[in-house]
Formats: sequence, structure tokens, C-alpha cells
Amino acid sequence: MGVRFGTGARKAIDAAMVEAERHGLDLPNSLHLLLGMLRAPRGTASQVLAMLGMPTDLLVRAVESRLSGAGAAAMAESEDAAESILRAAGEEAERRGGGVVTEGDIIRAMGHSPFSGAGRVLLEAGLTADRLDELPMDVAATEGPASPALRPAVRVRTGIGYDSHRFGPGDGVVLGGVLIPASQRLVGHSDGDAVAHAVTDALLGGAGVGDIGEMFPDTDPANKGRDSIEMLHLAVERVRHAGWTPSQVDVTVIAETPRVGPYRNAMRERLAHVLGVSVADVMVKGKTNEGMGFVGRGEGVAAIAVATLVAFETERR
Repeated sequence: MGVRFGTGARKAIDAAMVEAERHGLDLPNSLHLLLGMLRAPRGTASQVLAMLGMPTDLLVRAVESRLSGAGAAAMAESEDAAESILRAAGEEAERRGGGVVTEGDIIRAMGHSPFSGAGRVLLEAGLTADRLDELPMDVAATEGPASPALRPAVRVRTGIGYDSHRFGPGDGVVLGGVLIPASQRLVGHSDGDAVAHAVTDALLGGAGVGDIGEMFPDTDPANKGRDSIEMLHLAVERVRHAGWTPSQVDVTVIAETPRVGPYRNAMRERLAHVLGVSVADVMVKGKTNEGMGFVGRGEGVAAIAVATLVAFETERR
């Protein structure tokens, strides 16, 4: 191979070795390689990902989850995947004519390796090979800080979602992916999770990519009794593929019963995990309807959600 690895790429490989040793392995796999780049202070990888609308900390959590939470399955990938990615990054550098492999080359190679652990993480975050290929060449080929002529321009959108469900006989109410013990349940085509449904609609509406009824129609038998958190996960994927990243969600639950206070933190944690944000970026509040309307009569529950989405675009100044 007629190329050499640049300073950032070499540091990433060294960091990957450290991560592999931390997980009890002699050689790194592609997940360790990605994690090494993400954790490099002031690295090009962080700038590249920010320009594509993906905060570094979200990907770090996704990689760590695969390495620590998936057990043997996460570690089954051999070092061959990392070697293959580095080889492809070298070929990318040769095509570019620069002769120096950068972190940008490595990230692109990961995007074109969807069956590797790193490639799957990027794909699930909405960072497809096509989006990575759109990366400005002068950023991908830069060692150290990105060109001062390039700046990530932030776009922000807000979406609003609403949902309501009536009570029926059952053994628990599901809100925000959390089962609250009760002598009734929320009736719906899926599991009746009004909170998850409101958040789903807020995200889809904010990104301009449809609504929950279009994405999960109640005429489809596959959605009968479906887990609403799974539906929310799929909606997040659609939003990310459209170039938007969930940033913050605020939910208000209107109900006489159940009281959401004791389950607030559990809901925030469940929603934050699916959205790929910190718990601090998710709020769940409970309100009564002061005895008015169907909620006030204790006939059901309503939820309102506001979601903030961000997208990063590269602009020249």
C-alpha cells in the first residue's frame, strides 16, 4: 500500500489497542477502532461527525453498549474487520491522491462496511455510506482541526405530538415504556402507550417525515399489540436517516390516575435510551385535568410532547 497513516489515524489505532486490552483482547475489532477515534481529544472524527449532525457522546454510548451489554455476541467480531476497514481507508487515501490516511478515510470505510460492528453503529445512527461520502473532501483530508473556511451550521426544528387513550379492563398501564401497576390498561391497537406515541409524532412531525398513523397504521395486523417503544425506535431511525438528530424532549401527561411522579425517572431513562440523548434532555411531567372532560372523569389519559431536533450542515465563511 503506497500510503501512510497520518497522526490522527495513528492515534486512533493506538487508542483502539488500549480499548481492546481494556476488554481483555489482544487485538482491536472495529468497535474498538471507532471508540478510539471518538475518544480522541479535539480529533478530526468529532468534527466530522458534528458536521453530519451526530454528537460524539451519543455514538460513544452506542459503542459502549455493544461492547458491554451484548455479551459474547458483541465481542465475536474478529480483528479482521478492523484490518479490512483500515485497508479500505488506505485505498480511499490512494484514490484521493493524498497518500495519507486520515480519520475521515477510516470513518468512510466504516460506513462502507455495514456488516462490521462499527458500520452497524454508524448505520443505526443514520450515518449511511451516502451521507459519509458527502463529507467535504478538504475536511476528510485534514490532519488536526478542520479548515477554518468550513463551519458547521446548525439547523433546529421543533415538533409537537399528542395522543390519548381510554381505559379498559387490564392489569397495568404502560406509559413511556414503563409498566405502572393498575387494575386497568390503556386501550389501543398497539400497547396504548400515549407517551411513546406522542413523542413519536413529535419527532416525525419535526423532521417532516410523516406521522405515527402513516408509519404504523392500525389496519396492519403486525401493529396489533405492538411495543410502542419499538415503534419509537423505528421512528428515531427514520428521523436520523432524514438528517435530523433528537436533542431534547418534554412530555406532559394529563391524567387523574395513575400518578406519574413515582415513575417519572424510569420513563425518562427509557425514553432517553431510545432517543440516544442523556436523561437530562428528557422531561416528563404529570398534570390532572381538574375534574374536567374525559380525563377529569377518569376515563383515560392524554399526553403532549414537544421534541427539539437538530441538523448540522457545512457552510463556508
